[in-house]
Amino acid sequence: MCGGVRLELTTETIVMVNPWGTHHLPWSRVSAVSLGNWGAQFHTTDGFTYTAYALSDLASGTRQDRRFADMRRIAETRLLHGDPTQEAENPSPPPRPSP
Repeated sequence: MCGGVRLELTTETIVMVNPWGTHHLPWSRVSAVSLGNWGAQFHTTDGFTYTAYALSDLASGTRQDRRFADMRRIAETRLLHGDPTQEAENPSPPPRPSP
């Protein structure tokens, strides 16, 4: 892999460490995720695209389809359901029985 590149998915932020710089992107700004020629692409609500070079074939020397699929599942869950830890910490109360 290209030295020093990585992708971190935290509950609040996506951290992309690329050869050209580091980006911290809040999940609240992400509208979609795709795989581009240079790695995973995070599309924002304001029309910008950020690339995570760590998931490019060139950075690792091997195909990244499986790693991208794993990352995309996490991202789609985050985008569809918000913060998955919130639900675990604050579960909904059970439904009340009918009188």
